[in-house]
Amino acid sequence: MRVRTSLACLFLAACGSSSSPTTPDAPVADAAPPTVRALTCPPGDMPTVTTSDSVTAYDPMTTTISAHGIVKFVMSPAHDVAPNPLRATDPGLMVDYGRTVCLEFDKAGTFNFQCLSHGFVGTIVVQ
Repeated sequence: MRVRTSLACLFLAACGSSSSPTTPDAPVADAAPPTVRALTCPPGDMPTVTTSDSVTAYDPMTTTISAHGIVKFVMSPAHDVAPNPLRATDPGLMVDYGRTVCLEFDKAGTFNFQCLSHGFVGTIVVQ
């Protein structure tokens, strides 16, 4: 009987609820700032990655910039930009189908992306 009582107390303690609710979407205080972030495209020339409906490739496939550099992505309605799960990348590297978005790359590294519909890939190298 004593074993059952002890197990019941242990079970109830493990399953007890906290009085403070948790929010899974709440930001973590120690989380690193994003490395790639969207911003309003500034005026002037900048490296640009484009697609067209007739070609299944990014143009250019690789772009090299310096840290804190901006790349303009101009996607046709048939193509997008998404993080490449098979190579080093950043979750902020996203451009929807048919959109034009400028992304700033805050730190050095190699950022790989792909077209979700067709699987072709591209790379931003930040020095």
